Amino acid sequence: MAHRILVTGGDGFVGSHFVERAVNDGHEVSVLDQFSDGCSKNLRSVEDRVRLIPHILDDNDSMTFMDEGFDVVYHFAWNSHPVKAWEQPEVEVQSNLPILLHLSRRAAASGVRKLVFASSGGTVYGASQGLIDECVVPRPFNPYGIGKLTAEHLLYYVQQRYGLATDVYRIANAYGPRQDPARQQGVIAVWMDRVRKGETLQVFGDDQTLRDYVHVEDIAYLMSHSLRDLSHSDTYNLGTGRGVSVLQLIELFKALVDVNIDFNIAARRDLDNASAVLDAQKLLSHFPGFSFQTLEASLPKLWQQEPDDG
Repeated sequence: MAHRILVTGGDGFVGSHFVERAVNDGHEVSVLDQFSDGCSKNLRSVEDRVRLIPHILDDNDSMTFMDEGFDVVYHFAWNSHPVKAWEQPEVEVQSNLPILLHLSRRAAASGVRKLVFASSGGTVYGASQGLIDECVVPRPFNPYGIGKLTAEHLLYYVQQRYGLATDVYRIANAYGPRQDPARQQGVIAVWMDRVRKGETLQVFGDDQTLRDYVHVEDIAYLMSHSLRDLSHSDTYNLGTGRGVSVLQLIELFKALVDVNIDFNIAARRDLDNASAVLDAQKLLSHFPGFSFQTLEASLPKLWQQEPDDG
């Protein structure tokens, strides 16, 4: 069944891949983003099949776009990342959370049936070790994770208070085409950019600093699960379950190029978890036969692409 979908932050990295997936699956998609240069930068392949809504979200505006009969809202827009939030935690409290609360209440008042939220599997669980499933109690210490977890609680309030169904995806370390290295969020994109420029890689951590790298196309596909039932609410981990250390990632990078890669190794930063590896069996039970794209297969393809491909 086709749905009318609004995607906030739909011209961004993860959001744009979800938009492509939804359009190609036959849904009617509107994309809300800043579009600072007047056009989309990441939706070239489907730009003629989506409606672009240039808008900067604010918790005080009327959000009249919400009155256009959407069935589902996917909320990817978020004005921070872990490094920025560590230095400027006010952004979570003063911007991201008020916007999320206002948007979700407007969605409920406008007859939207479900709101889907992109949370952070890499930060909401805090210092948890081993393979983490949804039963692990989140204890984030980075303000980015604190903001994301608070957003989850606010959505549960909206669900109970206004009857709006909500799905939450705690996404591991996303990587793939169109990830902007300038944001300094996504070590694979940052490292590839620096290797192309002949710059030294800055490596934080050791063989116990584990991350769960999940391809953005897999994220977009698995998040489409929310469209199967617009009355159901749930929280899902979205990761591969494979922990890769920063030192293992360096070795994978060395295999990509014929030149020596210079790198400096420093201690893990205070803002980073030691380990963030997600058990996504709850979500994967709805996708029998699915298998994640691997770093070994995906990194060479990413390396061969031009940096501005998309």
